Amino acid sequence: MRFFNERAVPGLGNVWFGRQVVLALFGVRLAEEARKVGRRCTNIAAANAVEALAVWLTLQNNGWSRNERLPGFLKLQRHRGKEPPSFKEASSTAFYVTQPMRIGTGDALVTLGLVSATSSRFNSYTVTDRGQALLDLTCEGSRRALQSWAAGDHLTTRRRPIAEQLDPTRPLPDGARELLRNAFLAGDDFERARRRQALAFVEAIRVRAGGHVAWDMRPPEIEDAEHWADMRAGAALSAVVEAAAGEGEGGSVLGRIEAHMGAAGLRKLALHEAADSNRDAALRAALDHLRAQAQSFLSAHHDPSPGQAATRFCADCAEADAETVVARLVARDGRILRLVDGFVLAGSAFRGQPVREQDPDDLAEAPPEEGPDEPPEEAVPALPAAISRRIRNLAALAPDLHAAPAGTTGA
Repeated sequence: MRFFNERAVPGLGNVWFGRQVVLALFGVRLAEEARKVGRRCTNIAAANAVEALAVWLTLQNNGWSRNERLPGFLKLQRHRGKEPPSFKEASSTAFYVTQPMRIGTGDALVTLGLVSATSSRFNSYTVTDRGQALLDLTCEGSRRALQSWAAGDHLTTRRRPIAEQLDPTRPLPDGARELLRNAFLAGDDFERARRRQALAFVEAIRVRAGGHVAWDMRPPEIEDAEHWADMRAGAALSAVVEAAAGEGEGGSVLGRIEAHMGAAGLRKLALHEAADSNRDAALRAALDHLRAQAQSFLSAHHDPSPGQAATRFCADCAEADAETVVARLVARDGRILRLVDGFVLAGSAFRGQPVREQDPDDLAEAPPEEGPDEPPEEAVPALPAAISRRIRNLAALAPDLHAAPAGTTGA
């Protein structure tokens, strides 16, 4: 997303979400250590490489038996029977998937205090003492081997212990689970109470037939009515943001304008032309949808945001005049599209690509071997529409916050 940075890929149903967090954290640590000795290495590149290696080693260990919940099987098949990939190979999107599990872990890393960050960007993360403690509990035996690997050396021949510590399909050891649970329940009394209720909610719906999808019925685990109202307001605001500037199927208001400029080869467009919905029925529909979502938020008369910022934003989006709406959205964006002297200009992140239109026949017609090799959606219980990704991530993380089930083994 443009100005709210809400886009994320959820975790995987049969892959322990805590393991995804550990792999991403391990990547951040490797990148930090590489930079200390003068090597250029971004957090993203290192985390992608660690994850790709972990999946490759897991497939290698299980005899390349396909696990539908492990991403990258089709791409990694090309490297079956070979030596482990080098760090450079593993960090390339040509080697592994373009949307790794790591994408869904950013919020959890920050929320759990495993990293500190100067911005929402993954490359700004640095591992905290708590994050290092988690790494010590989960993959200390792999640290030196992967440091050497990241420096360009071949992976050690004693690969099985490394594979077992990195395996995304294995639950975390009990000590790591305790650390994560304590981290999640940290904070002041107010914050702890809300987190306990949220955890009780996602745990309850795992055994409640049909989950919980109704916003107009507060679940018993959320004891505070205002807490549920806050969650509902967050979901309503998320829907407004998606309609304004999201990247989902069908396109948002700003997405439509960017796509129009790209298709026409324009880097500059008069504001009144950019907002002219008469030329583009899809833009008109996007504006109507945005206004409806904004009005839905405003009608609830509940805004927990600092200084009523969400209400002001939704009021801007609910304006009847299309030019006013577009002007305010572009001014807020400033990165993909910019507003200067009555003109919409292409910003530094402008791509101008066509909007992704929903076509149910696409996947049906694509040969299986050419289909998308991306991680599937998290198989969490049914939840209310547009609920915060933090709740979805918590539903995925919840099993990692308790002692390992009988019959399973940790690292």
